[in-house]
Amino acid sequence: MRLKIMWIACMAILFLSCNQQYRITEMSGTIVEMNSALDTHSHSQMEALVQSYKTELDREMNVVIGRSTQYMDYRRPESLLTNLTSDVMKSYGDEHLPDGADIGVMNVHGHRATLPAGDVTIGNLYEIYSFDNTITFLELKGNDLKKMFDAYARIGGAGISSNVKLVIDKRKVKSVTIDGQPIDKNKIYHIVTLDYLAEGNDNMSAFRDAITSVNTGVTLRDVMIDWVKEQTRRGEEIESVLDGRIIIH
Repeated sequence: MRLKIMWIACMAILFLSCNQQYRITEMSGTIVEMNSALDTHSHSQMEALVQSYKTELDREMNVVIGRSTQYMDYRRPESLLTNLTSDVMKSYGDEHLPDGADIGVMNVHGHRATLPAGDVTIGNLYEIYSFDNTITFLELKGNDLKKMFDAYARIGGAGISSNVKLVIDKRKVKSVTIDGQPIDKNKIYHIVTLDYLAEGNDNMSAFRDAITSVNTGVTLRDVMIDWVKEQTRRGEEIESVLDGRIIIH
């Protein structure tokens, strides 16, 4: 009996100690400037380890996989780089969707660097497509697709595949066609985009109403690397055009 009482007492003390309430009585801090003074005491072994990884990474990133005929930047309403990316995305959908893709949709600032003229390395594509955004297939009703183009009109354009012709007047859609046809509000359109945009980010709230959304798990960066390698295998260089797919009055 005595042992049982002692066991209960011990458990009670343990329980009370575990539920002790704490509160902050004082806070203090200092600002430490991060500058070269912190480098005075270098760690030779750590530096050697970092350098070994850097050497290997540089070797992989500097591999030339293609050649570009021109310098390509990214901007609105259209640009060489956003046009190229959107067209490659649509081609990927054409290859992997049973009935192909209707359009490719890419945000301007999904690009984080420009593409140089001349040799193109794996590192270049890692710089341009630095986010791990993945290709996502959407099924979207025509009514919701119109809302997406309304957003394009408000923001002054973004990446879109070449089979689209969009005319914007005073930040409103004046006309839009896909493969030469106006949008059918009752048709289901197959969209190739990024997971980031499919979630409704960057003014693409219309995508939240998609009938279906399939994240392939394949990064846009890998798609672009494979595409460049395939162009090289075919003996072709990388090129893009400004073709008036988005016109602003």
